[in-house]
Amino acid sequence: MLVLISAVTLAAPAQANPANRQAFVRYFGKYLAQGLNSCGTCHVRDHAEGAESLDDFPHNPFGNQLRETADKLLEQNQDADLALRLKLIADQDADGDGFTNLQEVLSGTAPGDKTKFPAADSKKKLEQLTVEFNEFQNRYAWKPFKPVHRPEVPVVADLNWSRNPIDQFIAAGHEQKGLKRAAEASPEVLLRRVYLDLIGLNPTPEEIRAFLEDVKTNDKAYEAVVDRLLNHPAYGERWGRHWMDVWRYSDWAGYKDALRVSQRHIWHWRDWIIESLNADKSYDQMLTEMLAADELKPDDWDTLRATGFLARNYHAERDQWMDDVVKHTSQAFLGITVGCAKCHDHMYDPIKQTEYYQMRAIFEPYHVRTDRVEGVLDVSKNGIPRAYDRSLTSKTWFLEAGDERRPVKDKSIPPGVPEFLGGKYEVEPVSLPLVASQPARREFVKQDLLDQAKGTMEQAKAPEQRAAAESALAVLEAQFAIEAMEVAGDKKSDAWKTAAQNLVKLQREAAVEEAQWKLTSAIKQEEQATAALKKAEKGKKKSSISKAKQQLKKAEQAHKAAETQLKKAEDAAKEKPTTKYTPRKQSKYPESSTGRRLAFARWLTDRQNPLTARVAMNHIWLRHFGQPIVPTVNEYGGNGREPTHPALLDWLAAEFMDREWSMKEMHRLIVTSSTYRMAGTGAPENHAIDPDNLFLWKKSARRMEGEIVRDNLLYIPGRLDAEMGGPDIDNHQAQDSRRKSIYLRHAHEKLVEFVQIFDGPSVSECYMRETSVQPHQALALANSKLTFLASEALASQIEETTTGDMDAFIEEAYLRILSRRPDEVEHQLCRDFLLASVKAEGSQPTREQYQKLITVLFNHNDFVTIR
Repeated sequence: MLVLISAVTLAAPAQANPANRQAFVRYFGKYLAQGLNSCGTCHVRDHAEGAESLDDFPHNPFGNQLRETADKLLEQNQDADLALRLKLIADQDADGDGFTNLQEVLSGTAPGDKTKFPAADSKKKLEQLTVEFNEFQNRYAWKPFKPVHRPEVPVVADLNWSRNPIDQFIAAGHEQKGLKRAAEASPEVLLRRVYLDLIGLNPTPEEIRAFLEDVKTNDKAYEAVVDRLLNHPAYGERWGRHWMDVWRYSDWAGYKDALRVSQRHIWHWRDWIIESLNADKSYDQMLTEMLAADELKPDDWDTLRATGFLARNYHAERDQWMDDVVKHTSQAFLGITVGCAKCHDHMYDPIKQTEYYQMRAIFEPYHVRTDRVEGVLDVSKNGIPRAYDRSLTSKTWFLEAGDERRPVKDKSIPPGVPEFLGGKYEVEPVSLPLVASQPARREFVKQDLLDQAKGTMEQAKAPEQRAAAESALAVLEAQFAIEAMEVAGDKKSDAWKTAAQNLVKLQREAAVEEAQWKLTSAIKQEEQATAALKKAEKGKKKSSISKAKQQLKKAEQAHKAAETQLKKAEDAAKEKPTTKYTPRKQSKYPESSTGRRLAFARWLTDRQNPLTARVAMNHIWLRHFGQPIVPTVNEYGGNGREPTHPALLDWLAAEFMDREWSMKEMHRLIVTSSTYRMAGTGAPENHAIDPDNLFLWKKSARRMEGEIVRDNLLYIPGRLDAEMGGPDIDNHQAQDSRRKSIYLRHAHEKLVEFVQIFDGPSVSECYMRETSVQPHQALALANSKLTFLASEALASQIEETTTGDMDAFIEEAYLRILSRRPDEVEHQLCRDFLLASVKAEGSQPTREQYQKLITVLFNHNDFVTIR
């Protein structure tokens, strides 16, 4: 393939570096002939089959020039970037055929083969190609693997259109391409757009009317709406679902009760996401907490919910688990496919195979546990699934060809990050507080245990049962007391010895009381079994007699065992007290954590990391405009596609970091721009220049996500339950539940069918949703129970408020469902529809006919479209 990137790589036994070939293709872009997209452009042979070194796969003269240029740059401590080397040797003639290297590449002839050169009459064409290529090269340089630097904001002709720098970047593209941008959207369209974008709910007729009045006199009316929506609780739910796509939220899945993927009660992570977004917690802080809250804030149980990101990656097969966490952490936060280097060096990016295992080593020590929540002692009913480092000495082995059956155990792989991204990855072990290593020591857990013991005592009916419960409570209180003494360092003192001896005495007494209660219960059960046998014998039914005899035998055995237990407890109680008490049963975890994940989070969120802010802003932009700046949102490397507006993305990333990673600030900046406010129609001639609207000369319409369609079917008729948070709701209840879609169960084989019909998110990964147009989408809207109930409720409400005024009903229905008034043609069509079933002149449409009109409007394209 192409020349290797550094002297270090040249010294290694190697095939040529495929990342260089991809860099070569990116450098020349559309000007590279297909025949030169080959290893043979720089090497004597086209393929490196069986090659162990460059002796077996030598460079041709062009490849040699590139290699020698790399050596010189490295000697001068300069970056030997392939693009720079190609630029430096562009005007040289590597093969001595009289044509420069650049001329040969542009003409499609091999620059390292003197027998192949451009035709004699191609001079004029080459001159033109060279001018075009130089213009191509002078475009803004997209360098996603270099730290973000704020580019200069372009100077454009029409500064009056620009409300903020976003508009100047977009306007520069319009001017360059000769595009006529669309006018500003109407107030009704703009209002519905920003409502659905920021909170996922339609504006009400009252909000529409108030806005239309306000814009007449207040030039900041729209900005006031934006501020209100960003502070609306539904903002966190709307954008929480977006980020849950990227971060692969999934409720637990498995066969019957067997856990195979994610964790039970993972909904706590979902609630943390929503709450964090509503509080405008900074993006870098959110990432840090998701990756390492247990190392950053080990005694903050609200924050520990964030590590649900890692808990969700749980898989019953450990290697699959580790593979998933490396693969999806790198794609979600960095936009690179580190997972592709598991079996060999990355084919397109400078990621070594060993670096895959270094990244795996960051996560190797962690496991998942479920901590108690206040008021619930049984973690099967509720608890916080969270990450922690279970092993401080876990090792990561290099796997030959990525095969789990072939670990290389000569030396374990240390944790690390991809070298080509720069930055410092510095690990420091973290000491954990007592409540992190022994979570049962938390005050609320102790209080819950005391409440449980008191409840048992209060519910006791028999005197022996109450005595046993009272003794158990006394033991628990004494255990808490001695634990407090030991935590304070007061161990082995006289006071501690007295407390320990007292605890031993109480435990022995409790054992006697418990044994006495068991004996009392056993005697009663034996008496009941004896009576049951006598009754069975009177009935003379053999099966009943046999069953009764078995029950009596079990009762006699239990009686005997209880007597033995009581005798043993009574003997122990007579012994001399010691200090060897029995500690209460509780889970104990390591007292420190490796610090590997916290170090990774800090490296990831450092301003010098080239990808984190770029990737985040691309996701935010995608969800406002329906198209990302970098089309491959989880692939910024050699196999990805170049951005449409690289300078704008760099500016947004720099601005994002300068604004302390505030997502609300960036939403405000985007939705108040003139670019966002454009109408969805523009000059027809633009279609010939930019048919896909890549340069944003208008605001492209897009379909609502399935969750938002469902939520608005509930919200518009006033049926939505706005309660926030809590356990996941059975996905089969989607047609009946009034809760928002974000709270419905989402896991493998546990999906909401209505949402999936509208291209709902995949559970495995969903960095960017696909949008389809399918017949069953219309059928679902026309025939679902949700639509029927929405139409029934809304028709009743509007009919009541409009008191039989058909024209008022039509206008109100349009405002409620489509957030606009009908035009004259639409209004007349609706009148004709309503009157079609009216037989007597002067009669009013029936309730059923009004309801049918509402159903028709819910099936209107404008309902499911964000314009």
